[in-house]
Amino acid sequence: MVILCAALVLTACGQSGNKGTNGGTSGGESKNADAPKPVTLSILSWNNEQEMKPVLDGFKAKYPHISFDFSFAPPVTDYIAKLQTMLLSDTAPDIFIIAAENRNEIIDGGFAMDLTDQPFMSVMLDSNKPMLSKNGRTYGFTQTGWAGGLFYNKQLFEQAGIEKLPETWDEFVEICLKLKEAGIRPLYDRMHDITIIHSAMFGANVLTKDPDFDEKLFNGETTFAEGWTEVLKMWKEDLIDNEILTPDMIGLTSEQVMNEFALGNVAMVPGGPWNISTIEATNPDIEFEIMPIPGKEPGNKYYNGAPGVGFAINSKTKHKEEALLFLEYLSTEEGLRQFEEGTGGIITAHGYTTNVHPAYLPAYNDGLMAGRIYLPMVSWARHQEALRNQFLIAIQDMAMNKITPEEAVELLDKKLQEMENK
Repeated sequence: MVILCAALVLTACGQSGNKGTNGGTSGGESKNADAPKPVTLSILSWNNEQEMKPVLDGFKAKYPHISFDFSFAPPVTDYIAKLQTMLLSDTAPDIFIIAAENRNEIIDGGFAMDLTDQPFMSVMLDSNKPMLSKNGRTYGFTQTGWAGGLFYNKQLFEQAGIEKLPETWDEFVEICLKLKEAGIRPLYDRMHDITIIHSAMFGANVLTKDPDFDEKLFNGETTFAEGWTEVLKMWKEDLIDNEILTPDMIGLTSEQVMNEFALGNVAMVPGGPWNISTIEATNPDIEFEIMPIPGKEPGNKYYNGAPGVGFAINSKTKHKEEALLFLEYLSTEEGLRQFEEGTGGIITAHGYTTNVHPAYLPAYNDGLMAGRIYLPMVSWARHQEALRNQFLIAIQDMAMNKITPEEAVELLDKKLQEMENK
C-alpha cells in the first residue's frame, strides 16, 4: 500500500510537470499577446504619397505593427485651409505640418504637442527652431531648409548675347529687356503668393540695411509703407510697366511654368530645389542654374527661403508613442536619406551631408548656408495668414493696374492695424 501510494504521488507530480510544459506553451501564447498591437497613424502631408513613399516604407519595415492612413493637401493655401477645418472639427490627424503661415494658430490653439525635450530634437539646427517655437518651446520637427531664386536657361542667355549675371537690379532689368528684344520671353511669375521675387527684393534692398525691420514693424516702430513702398515701386515700374511680367500669368499653374521653362519657351522662372527633377525629366538636355535677385546696390543679393515646414503631433492623439517613433525615425540617418530621396528636400540636420544638385549650388552656398534668405511669414510675428492674403490681393491688383504701390502698402498697414485691434 505504501508503494502504491508513492506511485500515485509520482504520477500526479508527473502530470503536474506535463501541465507545466503545456503552461510553457501558454506562456508563449502570452508572449505573443504582449507583442505590439497594430496601430494606424493618420497623417496629413505637405508632400504627396509618392514623395513620402521611401520614408514611409522604411518606417513600416522597422515597425511592422504601425501602418498609415495617409492623406495629402497641396501647399500652401489648400493645406492650411484643410488642416484648420480638421482641427476645429476635432478630426485632425495624428501627425500634421506646421508652416510659417499657420504656426501661431496651431501653437496658440494648443493643437500641437510640445516637442522641446524629445531627444531627436538635438538633430535639428537651432536656426530652424524659431519658426516652430513660441516662448522658448518648440512644437514641430524639421530636418530641412530651402532657398528659392530664379532658374535661368544658359542657352537662351547666350542666344541673347548675355555674358554675365546681373550684379544690380538695374542690370537685371536690362537683361530682361535684352531677352525681350531678342524675341525671348524673359520671365514667368504666377504672382499667386508673396513671390520669390518680392521676398528676395525685400531682403536685398531693406534687410541688408536694416535686418531688424520686421521686429520694428510689429513693435509699432515702423510701417509697411516705410519698408515696402520702394520695393513694390521697383517691381511695378520695372517689371509690370515694361511688360516683362503680365497679368495673364496669374492664372498659370506651377506645372505650366516649369514645363515652359524646361522646353526653352521662357528664359527665367522662380523656383527651388523641388522643381529640379521635373525640369530635367521634361528636358534632360537643358543647361540651367539658379541665381539670386540683386538689389539696387552692388553685392546686395538675396534669395527667398526659410527652414522647412515642421512635422507636428496632434496634442489629442491617441497614439503618442507611435507618433513620436515616426518623428524619431525622421531624424535618423536612414530616415533623413529616405526623406531626401523621395522629396528632393535639402537636409540641414546635424551630422548629415546632403546631396546638392550642381544647378542649385549657388542658392545652397550663397543663400541657405550664408543666411541670405527671407520669407516674410517666418519673420512676421503675428497675423501671417491675414497679411499674406492681403499682400496677394495687392500684388495682383497692381499687376492689373487697379492700385498703385502706395495704395498697396496703405492697405497692408490698414490690415495690420485691423488685426492688432481685434
